[in-house]
Amino acid sequence: MNDTLSHDQLEELLPAAALEILEGNELLQVTAHARECAECARLLASYREVVARLATTLPEQPFPPAPSARLRARLLARTGREPAASATSPAPQTSRLFSLVNRWAGWAVAAGLAGLLLIHHSVHRPVDYGWLAAGVLTLVVLLLAVYVRIQQVRLKAGDGQRAADERLESSRPK
Repeated sequence: MNDTLSHDQLEELLPAAALEILEGNELLQVTAHARECAECARLLASYREVVARLATTLPEQPFPPAPSARLRARLLARTGREPAASATSPAPQTSRLFSLVNRWAGWAVAAGLAGLLLIHHSVHRPVDYGWLAAGVLTLVVLLLAVYVRIQQVRLKAGDGQRAADERLESSRPK
C-alpha cells in the first residue's frame, strides 16, 4: 500500500491541518508539502487565519458568578489549598467522623483479615502450626503498625524542627 499522498489529497487535508486535528504521518506529509508548494502554503495560511478569526468572533458567555464561586471553592478544597469548610461541604462534625473512619479503615481491614486467617486455620485446616503461624502474622502486623506510628511522629517532629530552623535563619541579620 502506498503511503504517499498526491497533491490533490494533500490539498484536501489542509483544512484539517489548520484545525490541528491531523496526527502522525498525515500531519508530517501535509506540513512537508506546504513547505515545498507555494499554493498549498498560501491556502494553509488562509485556513489558519480563518480558524483564528472564528475563535475570536464567537460571542463570550461569562460564567454566572454564584455557581462560578461555588465551583472554584469546591475545586480549591479538593486540591487542599483552602479548607473544605469554605466550600459547600458537610458539617464539621460529619467531616470529622469521615476523617476518623478513613484513618482507621485500613487497620480495620487488616484486623478483619487477621481474624479470617485465624478462623481459616482453626476450622478448615487444623494443622499443628496453624495457630502459631496466625499468631506470628498478627504480631508482625502489630509491630508494623507501631513502627509506622513511630515514623509518623518522627516525620512530624522533623517537619516542625525544619520550620523552626527556617524561621530562625530568616530572622538572623545578614
